[in-house]
Amino acid sequence: MEEHVNVAEMLRLLVCSELRKSLILSLWKGSATLADLREATGASSTAAIHALRELEKEHLTYQDDKRSYVLTNTGRIIALKLESLIKTANVLTEYGKFWLEHDLSGIPQASIENIGWLEESYLLTSTPTDVFKAFSTFLTLLENSKLIKGVSPIFTPDLVDTFAKLAEKSIPIELIFTREVLDKTLELADHSTLKNALKTNLKLFVIEQNPKTAFTVTDYFFTIGLWNRLDESYDYSDELLSYSEEGIRWGNELFDYYKEESKEFDLSD
Repeated sequence: MEEHVNVAEMLRLLVCSELRKSLILSLWKGSATLADLREATGASSTAAIHALRELEKEHLTYQDDKRSYVLTNTGRIIALKLESLIKTANVLTEYGKFWLEHDLSGIPQASIENIGWLEESYLLTSTPTDVFKAFSTFLTLLENSKLIKGVSPIFTPDLVDTFAKLAEKSIPIELIFTREVLDKTLELADHSTLKNALKTNLKLFVIEQNPKTAFTVTDYFFTIGLWNRLDESYDYSDELLSYSEEGIRWGNELFDYYKEESKEFDLSD
């Protein structure tokens, strides 16, 4: 087998043909016969065979001893990246305005690289007749959570009461606040209630820098809000919401990143 790979030709094969992309992604699920691939792609035998020969020429596919089509090692790596690219493109096109108009500096590179995990998301947008739609929806979802992790560089009085009530239900809660938000929360919170919660199911962390993002991840949803890119203020009107396994995983990894940048708060300090 010739070891040299024509990069330009490989990119042409993957980008310039919907059929070739479909074949690669179909084979990513496992080996398939020509009939399987015809059914999966809707292509004729002639078109599918021609496309498969082009992919085989670039060492992306081959036929095994049962005459089924299989991805090579190179093909599997390409399929993985291709699937990620398509998911990313879907996220950016579906919610283009959200990503264009907000400050993404609070999202680390590793999370940006996996932003395709947010493909199955919904945009919560406030309206002139319901200016608190995004926030009220978030509060409703929060009340049904069994596990809560959050990062908040903004102070919202209603959340103090909400988290206090959830803490009383013995729901595990981890919250990362900026120093300013933490001080304001402590000012308004009932210290006896807070002290009891910190001994059991509530953990507070303080982060010195502004994360430029406010998000919450629970056992069944993830939601995130961002700063406006131009006026550098938090946008209360738009939040991205995901119930998907990948979306929740994305939120958990983002939380873990900020947890490493934070210090756990001790009320006795």
